[in-house]
Amino acid sequence: MKFYQEFSRYYDHIFPFKEVKLHFLQENLSEKGKVLDLATGTGTYPIALAKRGYRLTAVDLSKQMIATANNKAKEEGVSIDFQNEDIKKIDALYSIESFDLISCIGNSLVHLDGVDEIRELISKIYSLLKKEGTFALQIVNYDRILAKDITKLPSIEGADGIKLIRNYESQGPKINFKTLLKTPNGEFNNSVLLYPLTSDKLRDILVETGFKKINLYGNFQFDDYKPLESFSLVITGSK
Repeated sequence: MKFYQEFSRYYDHIFPFKEVKLHFLQENLSEKGKVLDLATGTGTYPIALAKRGYRLTAVDLSKQMIATANNKAKEEGVSIDFQNEDIKKIDALYSIESFDLISCIGNSLVHLDGVDEIRELISKIYSLLKKEGTFALQIVNYDRILAKDITKLPSIEGADGIKLIRNYESQGPKINFKTLLKTPNGEFNNSVLLYPLTSDKLRDILVETGFKKINLYGNFQFDDYKPLESFSLVITGSK
């Protein structure tokens, strides 16, 4: 699709590297640990971790994103196993108890079809983590979205006049996430149905799966999660 081709081209302008995210991931990693990054986009954080001595593999459904990620890794002189694949198939790609950390940031998990698919993926993630390994996840705070009937998120403005406008619209049990990407090459629209995963439901799934030491944060600075105030839900669970 034209939207995703353009989105991959401007991804790093819209979502630039942030040291606080890297620090958060490192705080949940043992020294020189092995990491799997799900829905990696252009591989920004796997590349940053690889440069610091961690062993990295990463998965994304978009061929364009993976191509960009491979080019960036080559430029930075790091070796990362980037896979162009659906994150739902990670159990076919990797052996059980392989990773010290599995991360999924950027509101990617809620693109799955519903709670059953989410539960199934989290079960696969659990099996791929080593003993005492950690799952780190970040999504939009849907407690706040649903309670306050929020219909739009703040627009993201990048360099060179690039802008991502984000709107929400209820559609049955899901939310229709409508985006408008403004670029020097024109404007591109997209819409996708998301499952509004609440913090209670997510915590329940993690507990049912077997995760221990579950922590909820409102951002990557480790601030407390506030259901009606936090813009993000950042959660970690360890085996």
